[in-house]
Amino acid sequence: MTTTQEDILKELYNIFVGEAANLLSEILQKRIFLSVPDIKLLALHELKQEGLTPILNGTVLSTSLKFGNVFSGRADFIFPAEQIKYLSALCLGEEYTEDEESSFNDEDFDVVKEIGNIILNSIMGGIGSLMEMKLEYDVPQVMLHDTGEFYKTLTSTEGSNVVLLYVSFDVDDSKVLGVILIKFSLESIKLLIRKVDEMSRDMNE
Repeated sequence: MTTTQEDILKELYNIFVGEAANLLSEILQKRIFLSVPDIKLLALHELKQEGLTPILNGTVLSTSLKFGNVFSGRADFIFPAEQIKYLSALCLGEEYTEDEESSFNDEDFDVVKEIGNIILNSIMGGIGSLMEMKLEYDVPQVMLHDTGEFYKTLTSTEGSNVVLLYVSFDVDDSKVLGVILIKFSLESIKLLIRKVDEMSRDMNE
């Protein structure tokens, strides 16, 4: 992927997550800011070499959304497990103490699941509009697993390319860093890059 393609995709994804941040701010009645400081397009086998620690180190919680039809793949919104309690406390306006970080409850999972659903739906809805396609979705799945299990799950399904988005999640004056991985089928990534190239040509005319 060229620098121009990366810049266009980063701008688009920042728009998509910005819309999600506005919705989350309204729901939680808090100032929430989301941004995509970095984006990469990788072949699936390059993902482990990317060095995603500390985000994908140890236990992680992922909200996964499969999408299909002409444009197909899977999107995962991932948080390190040690940040689940922290993020939940921030969003619920509760005090966070470190000795609670390993004791997750249903409310913690519900908060992260809702955040993941809103962000992934905003991103995939934006991509669907960009591609002028109606995407079909499976029911979102939330799973807690270690890094090895996550990589195994990711590589066990069809797809050849992954768009890697580092996401900065700011709540009030606190920051949490997460990752969004969007795995595309080979034909889907070709369609996306073709659309980005069309946008680049239009900008230069």
